Amino acid sequence: MKNSKMECLPRWAILLALVIVVTGAMIGCGGNSGKSTPAAANATAVLVNMGDSPSDRVMALSMTVSAMDFTNSSGTSVAALSSPITLEMLHLMGTMQAVAMPKLPQGTYTQMSVIVSSALVTYLDPITHNAIQKTVSGPLTASIPLNPPLTVGSSAMVMNLDMDVARSVSIDASGNVTMTPTFHPFANAATASATDPEHGNMMHLIGNVNSTSGNSFTMSTLSGMQFNMATSGATQFQGMGGMGTMGNGLILMVDAMLQPDGSINAKYVERMMSTGGTLAMGTVASITGTPATQITLVPMDGIGSGMMPSVLANGIAVNVSRSTYSIDEDGVDMVGIPFTPEFDAMHIFAGQLLSSSSASGMTSGGGMMGGGLGGMTNAGTQNASALQLEPQGLNGTVSNYIASAGTANFTLTLASDSAFSGLTAGTTSIKVFQQAGTQLRDITTVANGAIVHVRGLLFLDSGTYKMVATRIVAPQ
Repeated sequence: MKNSKMECLPRWAILLALVIVVTGAMIGCGGNSGKSTPAAANATAVLVNMGDSPSDRVMALSMTVSAMDFTNSSGTSVAALSSPITLEMLHLMGTMQAVAMPKLPQGTYTQMSVIVSSALVTYLDPITHNAIQKTVSGPLTASIPLNPPLTVGSSAMVMNLDMDVARSVSIDASGNVTMTPTFHPFANAATASATDPEHGNMMHLIGNVNSTSGNSFTMSTLSGMQFNMATSGATQFQGMGGMGTMGNGLILMVDAMLQPDGSINAKYVERMMSTGGTLAMGTVASITGTPATQITLVPMDGIGSGMMPSVLANGIAVNVSRSTYSIDEDGVDMVGIPFTPEFDAMHIFAGQLLSSSSASGMTSGGGMMGGGLGGMTNAGTQNASALQLEPQGLNGTVSNYIASAGTANFTLTLASDSAFSGLTAGTTSIKVFQQAGTQLRDITTVANGAIVHVRGLLFLDSGTYKMVATRIVAPQ
């Protein structure tokens, strides 16, 4: 028998040929198409939230975060932001807002850093109750030790940064403002059906649609963050007929949940306004007319034509004479409350948080606001077609706690120099209704004498301020 060509080759060549054949077979078995697929890096989604532990005098705090980094146990820094973001902090009292979602290499992280390039602080003078605005220049760097460390494995994580505004912002007797950003960090694993933002439940995201594809859509927020949302048969649509009626530029308010695999499932999608419109969410600073014909709003979030990050924490004039009114009860247990909740042109007051929608864009402003708000920049004018009452946070001390049949009510006493007190002619007492669906965070029971953040819907009923609580949070 003649020798084969293989037998004529040197031994090293035979071994090399076998390696090539075996390697090719292994690659071919790695995918359905039989084509080579590069191995993915071991990186996992980490949702970064920011929330607020308030300073009573501060009415609004807008800040631009120019950089955010995680440092692992080997000393390597990983960037969490691809571009700067601008967000307002005070409307996040008692809750959290997503600000970034990087994919971090799996491992252990022992520190974070947040760099604030500039901030705008709006506060009320405790004597005159006039609004005062101060710009704080950066860079201002917060170095945040992670103890316990953040361990990133194969499942998505949620990194929560609770900003302590009371320790971050200092206002001296002359009205000078300084800022040292201070954060309390804590991390949780994302859960598939989270009911709280600290575990990946993303509530009241405001943005406009960038693109749609099948059962998913991409939306962007005013801060510059983008989310890819998946919908399903369980997704509730409000004011629209589902994905078939969704188009680019549509302004939405969305509730969604981060999944352990890093995807985001939309559970509630509300159409707020069509393309070309604008939405502003913020605190009512003053009201003109009875019934109301115009309000001054301090924007804290929003989206749409004319709504820019520079508008946050300033003032806008909102014409409301042709507005419809509604109450955003999403996530708020309103069952059995012992009063009739009212929100309309006769039942709107300074200190409430609301969203204002318009079919047209916001016009640019100029100069300063009037009506006792002379220290606040006039950022523009909006002709609102719809106003919606939104959940907000208040900080105070508990007293007169009375529990009954799974519910309770108590008095929340605010600081005398709080922004809310300044906006409401000295009001420091709120009656709070704790419902069966009210969430407690970092607190197991509510006790007299406790200092808490309460988040919920705020009403003025027969001369008494009343809040239906959706969350009660112990300050960090």
